[in-house]
Amino acid sequence: MAERTEGVQTYRYSISVEAAERELRLCGFALLNHYLTMHNVIAEHVRLQPMELLILIATTTGNVQRALRTEALPEALRGSKPLPPELVVPMSRRAIARVTGLPTETVRRHVESMVKRGILVSTPRGVLAPNRLAERWAAAATLRLIESHAACTEKLIALQAIAPQPPGSGKSKRA
Repeated sequence: MAERTEGVQTYRYSISVEAAERELRLCGFALLNHYLTMHNVIAEHVRLQPMELLILIATTTGNVQRALRTEALPEALRGSKPLPPELVVPMSRRAIARVTGLPTETVRRHVESMVKRGILVSTPRGVLAPNRLAERWAAAATLRLIESHAACTEKLIALQAIAPQPPGSGKSKRA
């Protein structure tokens, strides 16, 4: 469904299980290519192995979830400025292990290495990922990620695995 929000058009999509099953290989290929592009775009700037990247993504997401849970994010918190400390939630190594599915000891070893290299910051309450949004590469990398996501979405639309919903049809649905 097309919606207007502050001049930005948003869409909701229905999912066709039948089309996704019929085009399973091509849908999977599009999604996996998108995942690999995401990994490459981030890893080329942060220089991480896949397991470390998974830990960084889980940590970053966990750190900001309190602030970003609402869609009504205040204008002052948009963009690349650091979030106020009270909105940043440190993640325990155990929580990172739970979210990633990695063994706790593996997470502990990687987190310690990443802390030593300045990729993560250890606090008494858990681990934080420093705000990298103000770094020169972040905006360009984000645009590349959006382009990859859009290309993947276009491919899934062409395969009829997803389709924009007609206006007024409500939330996304499985067809």
